Amino acid sequence: MGDRRSENNRDLLETWRSKIKVADRNNIFCHCRDCEAEWVTSAWDAPCSSCGSHNVERISCWQFPDD
Repeated sequence: MGDRRSENNRDLLETWRSKIKVADRNNIFCHCRDCEAEWVTSAWDAPCSSCGSHNVERISCWQFPDD
């Protein structure tokens, strides 16, 4: 019984890891340190959508609480 529960926990953990990877890949919150613009994109290296600056802070959206 313990082996089955352990296998289920591993499967559940892998499912969560997969979902987090998808969220990371598709939902990046960006904040331009130069002009203060904020936007969401799927590209980690995109320049600012307002001023073109590369001085951008990026955070995965899944890290923000829903409330």
